Amino acid sequence: MNREQFLKRLGAGAAFALTAACLGGCAVENLAPEGSTNATNTGAGIDFTLNLNDSANAALGNPGGYVIVNGSVVVGKATDGTYVAATRRCSHEPRNEVGLRNNEWYCTAHGARFNLDGRGLNSNGSNGLTIYNTELNNNILRVFS
Repeated sequence: MNREQFLKRLGAGAAFALTAACLGGCAVENLAPEGSTNATNTGAGIDFTLNLNDSANAALGNPGGYVIVNGSVVVGKATDGTYVAATRRCSHEPRNEVGLRNNEWYCTAHGARFNLDGRGLNSNGSNGLTIYNTELNNNILRVFS
């Protein structure tokens, strides 16, 4: 096999490997957090539950506390005692750095701020933030889109 034949074979194999990796990487992530029950992914959104009695979710017992679910969703307890949820991916720069701070969503990477409804509060937050619904039933908190 000469160099040209080798490169052609390598190119085809590399293209196949990259295509397979991309297609696998583009699959929807299964949001099945630890301490959850009935975790499902509809393909169009999220739908999972958190057991508030689970020690992994202890931060949700206090206003201002929050937990990260599968690295992509932040669930918190607002100062009025309601539960709120948002994507961790900041709309300013696509980094998973959003958390709950001072009763607003805050990106630690570059200071983007959002109100609890996802509306931007400064220029870095001007594109808004994806917010999820929450529903409390006894000690089970459902997060869904």
